[in-house]
Amino acid sequence: MSAPAMETARADAGLAIRLEGVSLGYGRHAVLDGLHLDIAPGEVLVIVGPSGSGKSTVLRAIAGLLAPRAGRVLAQGVPVTGPSPGRAMVFQDDALLPWRTVRRNVELPLRIRGVPRRERRAAAESWIARVGLAGCEDRLPRELSGGMRQRVQLARSLAGAPRAVLMDEPFGALDAQTRGEMQRLLLDVLRDTLATVVFVTHDVDEALLLADRVVVLGHRGGHSGGHGGIATILRVPEPRTPDVDRAELRAHIIEEL
Repeated sequence: MSAPAMETARADAGLAIRLEGVSLGYGRHAVLDGLHLDIAPGEVLVIVGPSGSGKSTVLRAIAGLLAPRAGRVLAQGVPVTGPSPGRAMVFQDDALLPWRTVRRNVELPLRIRGVPRRERRAAAESWIARVGLAGCEDRLPRELSGGMRQRVQLARSLAGAPRAVLMDEPFGALDAQTRGEMQRLLLDVLRDTLATVVFVTHDVDEALLLADRVVVLGHRGGHSGGHGGIATILRVPEPRTPDVDRAELRAHIIEEL
């Protein structure tokens, strides 16, 4: 069985992800060196860090979009050598195809995988409803607000039942009210899926709201703590609701930053 097939064979289970001594960079510039990190199946891991610390770079390596200079990225024990349907990406830019309706955008990953038309239509409409866009199936992206487009992107990413969802500051361009709505929506959706989530943000409060664990990267990938750029890893206690006081954890993360 091929690596992508192994990743998608159990879509009802989260993906175990491991970075073993991973070094990452662009051209001659090294961003991170000797990074070690284990991400448990079904975990919500949030990565925070200052600009240039390598947050998005780590995500690109897990997605298979950036090959490590050294070390290995493993998904369910299999080396990551490229993108896979089992690892879905959600970007800050919604990346919707402007000529496709909401329904057809959400159907796209299922169509690429050869899912029959009736089945992919039913899955798309179910997810469109779950993200609160029922009735918008035939609209084009230009007819939607920024928050609505991000809902479509979330539905498209989850419609294919990926085992890992990789989110690169997906709410960073939204206004505060819409951002809060999307955070609450994501929490609701995550209750119904066992997918592993790796979420990158620069917002400490967002990290503490969403995460099971928070990874803090050092300044420009500094080599603190013996983890190749990780300054600290903190576990966030349940429940993940906005009214829980996490002042001590917040202060700890800000101090590390």
